Amino acid sequence: MRVVFRVDASIHIGSGHVMRCLVLAQELKHIGYDVLFATRAQKADLNTLISRRGFELIALQKPYEWSIPNHSSDYAAWLQVSEEQDSLDFINRVKYADLVIVDHYGIGIIWHETIKSKLNCILTVIDDLVREHRAHIIVDQTLNRQPSNYEKTFPCKALTGTEYALLNPEFIKQRQLQHSNPNAHNILLTMGGVDKPNATLKVLQTLATVQQPRPTTVLLSQRAPNYPAIKEFAKNHSTWVKHIEFVDNMAIFMGQFSLVIGAPGSTSWERACLGIPSILVPIADNQNDIANALVNAGAIKIINIEDIGNQLLASIDHLVTHWQYYSNLNFALCDGMGVKRVTQTLKEALQTC
Repeated sequence: MRVVFRVDASIHIGSGHVMRCLVLAQELKHIGYDVLFATRAQKADLNTLISRRGFELIALQKPYEWSIPNHSSDYAAWLQVSEEQDSLDFINRVKYADLVIVDHYGIGIIWHETIKSKLNCILTVIDDLVREHRAHIIVDQTLNRQPSNYEKTFPCKALTGTEYALLNPEFIKQRQLQHSNPNAHNILLTMGGVDKPNATLKVLQTLATVQQPRPTTVLLSQRAPNYPAIKEFAKNHSTWVKHIEFVDNMAIFMGQFSLVIGAPGSTSWERACLGIPSILVPIADNQNDIANALVNAGAIKIINIEDIGNQLLASIDHLVTHWQYYSNLNFALCDGMGVKRVTQTLKEALQTC
């Protein structure tokens, strides 16, 4: 079976879409499928990582002029070309596929209908925004999302909720071993692969205002536009700040920490799977649904980026005081088995088509 992912990463898009696709791609490859990625190379992409993970890259045409989104919800600009152009380019370069999996906020119905009609394939969409689709299968891992949320869209099978969260299977292993020490209160600060608003620096500057800052590890790659400032800050505060650019096994790495400060996104379910309390700082409009769902579940503390200086330290103290309560709530939200369930559904769909 030939499976092609259509997904991008960039300074505007971030890295989360590619990272969760890589998790699913590894599972599909493991059961013997031929898996490829169709991407558009651009600033801060993850094409090198995709290749390093052993997947063939299909390079889509670069635009004549690069688009800059007007705001964080300007998803059409993420695609860099029209849906019609992207779909035709995809078809011409991919040639054929049994299963196409798309994870891109800039792609919608026009693209879906073209791909289905020309390639005669099973189409799966990974999404979080309850948009209208023309897919056979939709995967929406948002907490408490229901299949009924997609009842107005084209008839499809909707895999919804954190039971379908696309986590690396290593999180299942780590979950079984997880024994975080709430007394250590060591902090992991990870605001995603790009962090354009530089929330990372605002958090570090606030943590530095106390006499004895808590040991803090910052995970931020060179792809981030504010990487030099974070590297410099860590160098100047090396007694309590450690800066790491990349980790190969996020499950084991994350399991070292008792508290996480980060942006909402797929990593929210990784933290929940390991029962790690967190403080979330939304840095894009598309993160609001995840943040609100976790707030409604009482599982996290949330701070707007402009309130970091006023609210962060009190939120940390609250989570430290009630650590076990928040840990138990998070642990119950996600069992880490989502990628196995999604893979099985895709396998069954391909067997019956």
